[in-house]
Amino acid sequence: MTFAILPGKTRFSTGELARAGGVSVDTIRFYERQGLLPPAERTSGDHRRYPAEAVERLLFIQIGRRLGLRLDEIRELADACEEIPDCPVSHATGLLRRRIADVERQLEDLEGLRERLGRAVEQLENHRGTVGELLDVVDVPSARTMEHVR
Repeated sequence: MTFAILPGKTRFSTGELARAGGVSVDTIRFYERQGLLPPAERTSGDHRRYPAEAVERLLFIQIGRRLGLRLDEIRELADACEEIPDCPVSHATGLLRRRIADVERQLEDLEGLRERLGRAVEQLENHRGTVGELLDVVDVPSARTMEHVR
């Protein structure tokens, strides 16, 4: 990812910022609405103008997205980094460690899904088992166990 920044340029239109960051204009507007980019100044013609710092913030957002962070996590981290000049390392590492734990849980869930899919395919390919048995394979409660819900 490269940023095409014009030397000496201090204000960027939405399109210029989008091109500099390799994203769409809609993405810039979305990030602004979500509070990831600060609100742009407006010209007399009501056109948005972003400061040069918005390019750095956009790069920060893209790094967070590539790391799989959710937008609220990116906003939290970016805001913390703006408050403290050297960006609080402990805050960033804590957030990243929590995200790693989330990913590990998702991987476990996916492994379980893969196993259930494999068992279901095996039963279907061998033309054996009833619908009830297939439900058991994919961990769906049977009608008998759901009677108490009614």
